[in-house]
Amino acid sequence: MAFKSLLTIVSLAAALTSTNAALTRRVACPDGKNTATNAACCQLFAVREDLQENLFHGGLCTAEAHESLRLTFHDAIAISPALEAQGKFGGGGADGSIAIFSEIETAFHPNIGLDEIVALQKPFIARHNLSHADL
Repeated sequence: MAFKSLLTIVSLAAALTSTNAALTRRVACPDGKNTATNAACCQLFAVREDLQENLFHGGLCTAEAHESLRLTFHDAIAISPALEAQGKFGGGGADGSIAIFSEIETAFHPNIGLDEIVALQKPFIARHNLSHADL
């Protein structure tokens, strides 16, 4: 009986998910290969392919992939205890600040070693006309 109830719930969830996916409008990207829910996202497919091929060595999980994830995590959790002590917003959120202020931010103990991946990512930011937060 419990299995039958579980099967019913899973079937219902699958039906609702596929119905929602069918209602989501997609746009065809100019590259002719990809679609997106927002046309502004189409330029990011070229960025993804460039990163996969030229930074991540064909999509392998290498040190560059690990350090890129670490950079994103550290950028997103950054806070300023000094501002918070003053009752002001202390930051947080992936805003690219570690890459923008890399000479200062990468000297902070938890960020040691991120200077290498910041340097490796800068050509991609320039080549694709992105902000540091977008990469």
